[in-house]
Amino acid sequence: MRTGKNHKWYAGMALGLFLAILPSAAGADWVDLLAKFKPRLSLLEEYNSNIFLTKTNTQEDFITTVSPGVTFVATEEPDAKFGLNLDYELGLVFYARNSDRDYVSHSGSLNTWYSFGHRWTIRLWDSYTRSQDPVERVVMVQTSPGVYYPGTQRGRFTYERNILEPSLAYQFGREDRLEIIYRNNYYNTRNPEGDDSLGHNFHPRLTYWFNINHGVALEYVFQTVDYEIAPDLKSGHRGRGRYNYRFDPQTSIFAEYTYDTLDYDSPGINYFVNNPSVGITHAFTPTLTSRFQVGYFWRNPESGETVKGLTVDAGISQRTPRLTLDLTVQGGYSYDFFGGDALGFTKYYRGIVSLSYRWTERLSSSLTGTLEWDEYPEEGDRQDWFTRVDAVLLTYRPWRWFTVALGGSFGQRESNQDVNDYQEWRGFLRLTASTW
Repeated sequence: MRTGKNHKWYAGMALGLFLAILPSAAGADWVDLLAKFKPRLSLLEEYNSNIFLTKTNTQEDFITTVSPGVTFVATEEPDAKFGLNLDYELGLVFYARNSDRDYVSHSGSLNTWYSFGHRWTIRLWDSYTRSQDPVERVVMVQTSPGVYYPGTQRGRFTYERNILEPSLAYQFGREDRLEIIYRNNYYNTRNPEGDDSLGHNFHPRLTYWFNINHGVALEYVFQTVDYEIAPDLKSGHRGRGRYNYRFDPQTSIFAEYTYDTLDYDSPGINYFVNNPSVGITHAFTPTLTSRFQVGYFWRNPESGETVKGLTVDAGISQRTPRLTLDLTVQGGYSYDFFGGDALGFTKYYRGIVSLSYRWTERLSSSLTGTLEWDEYPEEGDRQDWFTRVDAVLLTYRPWRWFTVALGGSFGQRESNQDVNDYQEWRGFLRLTASTW
């Protein structure tokens, strides 16, 4: 599989489109354009108790990262006719005790759009990561909130991930919208036990309200994935339909049905998944909202046992000028197509708490905690408990151009396959200087 060549082609396409669009954003006023570039420089000092995520013979280290970066925002108005948001950060990473593993990281994102005819919007979104951190960075996909591609790898092997997503949207009513989305997923790792992948995803989606109370959402997804080692996903199909009934602006109920079918090259096992569900959303106040969705899924493979279980997505969110609080319970099934392990179909249940609080105008704190149970039908009888807590004890800005952040994290995986077990502690201090 020629993943390297494909990656370079798509990265070049994204860069070419960016350079083509840039002059139209600048016009004749290059001074205003240059003023929109906001450079920054960060120094991160981290202690890690288990840099290779092993169960035994753990190795600790101090890791220093020097990160120059830049942000460009063409407009602060999300409804503007044209927009261009760009962010890039270079990381020079140095190990105190394992200097032979020093490397250069990259992290970049691009989001640009152009609206024409008052109804049409064309958008290009891209996210690129090059890292060696075994706890891979979460990527939130632009058009699919809640879709992300995390992963965990043993050792510290450099990996690259690029997600490129052009889309076209037609707004033919206040809440009526037709979208056509293409997504290219590229993943490459230097881990000899990891699996490179290249995926293509075609995704039309329709949202239509017959009147103020009744609406539907319909979508179809076609996907292929080429692997370096594992059997390729020749074709994956998803159909999803949702009927919505809105009692009032605060409360809605819905019924949903999702059907997936996946066809692999031999010796991969083909299967299909059915998932009916019902749910409700309710806003108690303008700052306090909730959701609850429950259903049942069953996965039928061509050979092997059927996997069944409840699906759930419940949460409550509080937003105030000082406090942001999210409590979430999720469960059911997901797919790991684009990670170092490429574990495929996963049955899971997780609880998440996310909290941030602004003590003063210059001082804030945040905490995110996850407890998760995973079962991997395609990996024998593997079952894992996963725990992760990330805390930023304080973020302090003594001056408008300077920020200090102090925090740490704890991660642990307990599996019935001992080779997957690990426990890890981290502590960090980050200094950032930037324009304002």
